[in-house]
Amino acid sequence: MKLSVILMSAFAAACANAAVTDFTVNGTKVTAAQQEQILKNLTARGQQRTPQLENAVKQNLVTEIAVLQEAQKAGLANDPNVKIAVQNATNNIMTEALLNRYVQQHPTSDADLQKMYQKDKAAYGNTEYHLRQIVTKTQGEAQNALNRVLKGENFAKVASAVTIDQPSKARGGDIGWFAPVRVVPQIGQLLPSLKAGQVYSKPVQFRGGWAVFQVVATRPAQLFPTFEQAKPQLQRIAAAQTAQQYVRDITSRAVVK
Repeated sequence: MKLSVILMSAFAAACANAAVTDFTVNGTKVTAAQQEQILKNLTARGQQRTPQLENAVKQNLVTEIAVLQEAQKAGLANDPNVKIAVQNATNNIMTEALLNRYVQQHPTSDADLQKMYQKDKAAYGNTEYHLRQIVTKTQGEAQNALNRVLKGENFAKVASAVTIDQPSKARGGDIGWFAPVRVVPQIGQLLPSLKAGQVYSKPVQFRGGWAVFQVVATRPAQLFPTFEQAKPQLQRIAAAQTAQQYVRDITSRAVVK
């Protein structure tokens, strides 16, 4: 019984890891390597490799090649607009390949990533603020809501009745904990001057309208990620910066007449 289970497991594993094979579409060969590259890209984006995915890749290639063959029969390869589009696509692919290779050859060190992390952490600050808000379309509506609160009405009650921000409406305007850099600058810059329980004395205008807000409580910062948690995003940012600088360097050497 145990031997049967072992054999079945081995067979299942072999099937799961079975390599794709070459095939042809109207005589046009599609190699296993081409399919493997597509599968590699898909799994890198989070898809799980399964026989179903392998078959889907094959069927997509069959469709793509069959349609391409029909386009070639129609003589579209000689169409001027098609030639321009093909050249543009080739240029984009070559550019992306160059930048990817350069970034891989010039990785950002952990020491430099740590510097980026510490800079972001310093900007985040040491304090987080628990906020309630009342959002209105006009300054007058915001002032009326503020007047009600200043006269003693419960902030949460007024927010539930007045705010146009639907996600926080059912929570009495409660939007949770934030560092100043994580809210709109017009409000973020005011937070360090306010104490727990304090309502800011004026409506604040921002892109979405007008806001009245209250600092419910404060606490030492807790939400900023650890270095290991932030590292993947830092690597993406650093890679983009490396590529951008490389492009600037190349452009600066270009001779334009």
